[in-house]
Amino acid sequence: MSALEAFRSTHGEPTWDDIITGHDFGFLAAVEIQAWVPGEGSAATRLRALEGEGLHTFEAHLWAACSEAVGKTPRPGSARWSEAQDRWREAMLREALALESTAVQLAVKMECLYEQVGCPDDMLGMLRPSQPWSGTPATVDPQAVQQFLNRTRRNSSHRSGSNF
Repeated sequence: MSALEAFRSTHGEPTWDDIITGHDFGFLAAVEIQAWVPGEGSAATRLRALEGEGLHTFEAHLWAACSEAVGKTPRPGSARWSEAQDRWREAMLREALALESTAVQLAVKMECLYEQVGCPDDMLGMLRPSQPWSGTPATVDPQAVQQFLNRTRRNSSHRSGSNF
C-alpha cells in the first residue's frame, strides 16, 4: 500500500496541509501530488503540468497552488503543520501495525518512521531504539502501539487546510 493509500484509509481524503507535509517528509512523489491537485486555478494548473526540467521547481509550484487554494502554506513549527504531521504519523503507524507480522518487524518500521517524521513524547515509551554499537535491535510493544492508536482515534481533532 502506498503512503497516500495508507493516509486515505486512516483519515480519508488529504487536505493541502497533509499534501505539503507528506511531501516534505518524503511520503509523496511529485506524480502522486500532481494527480491529486484539485481546482482549476492557474497555480494548480501549472503544478499539474510540470514535467521534465520543470520539476526542479516543483516545491515552489506546490506552495503556490496551496496558497491559491487555501490562502497560506503550512510550515514547520505551525499548528497546521504539526496536526498534519500527527495525521501522517498515525496513518503510517496503522499501516505498519496492520502489515507487520512480528514485533521485530514492527520495531524496525517504527524506528524508521521515528527517524523520518519524528517522535512526540507520548510515543517514546512504545519503542526502544536499536543500538548499533552494541548490536541491540530495536524493540516495540505492539499492544502499546495499538493502545496509542486507539487513543489518537478517540482524541482526533478537526482538520484544517480544507480544499474547499
